[in-house]
Amino acid sequence: MHRILYFITVLMISFFASAQSIPSQSIVIDGYEKDSVIARMKQAPLHNVEGVWQFVDDGAVIAIERFNPDYIAGTQTNHYRMVIIKSPVLSIERGTVMGYIISTAKRNIFDAYIYTSGGLEGLLSKPKTFTLNLSDDNLLSFNEYKTEVKINLWRWLPYIYQVGLSITNSRPKGLDGCIRIYPLSATQPPLNPRYL
Repeated sequence: MHRILYFITVLMISFFASAQSIPSQSIVIDGYEKDSVIARMKQAPLHNVEGVWQFVDDGAVIAIERFNPDYIAGTQTNHYRMVIIKSPVLSIERGTVMGYIISTAKRNIFDAYIYTSGGLEGLLSKPKTFTLNLSDDNLLSFNEYKTEVKINLWRWLPYIYQVGLSITNSRPKGLDGCIRIYPLSATQPPLNPRYL
């Protein structure tokens, strides 16, 4: 019993420590315009994930760019922020930071902390963890992942009373994401395909 309580305590401390690594609410950057972002991006060589992206499902436009974070110190990985340029939700202002991206050891795979809840005041909150996968044809897919602790109390009863219940979602991963709209590459498919 002591081991179980110790294990749960360690998990809770690590969960709260990781949740404290980014701000609990988004911030708004003043004067954040699409033209000025593209002009700034033209001045320096871009990493492969940097650019202006458009979500396929709702048409929201975001910019992903490098920045020097204050909340992470002593790491040598690349850090990026996702900033909203155009949102279909009217209460969310242009320049709202949508989340933060950190490069991983695997090429074109990134860890991300993305705010998933919006309020009437226009700020985003409740950051969740995602992995981002950048494909060779400039598509950026989002996969949410969670760390869950489940305690099955049925295991403490005699075996005859054990009931197993599981719920699975058969929707394939990697269907939610963005298409790059700047910088465009010659091999990138068009945003809206033309049909004959």
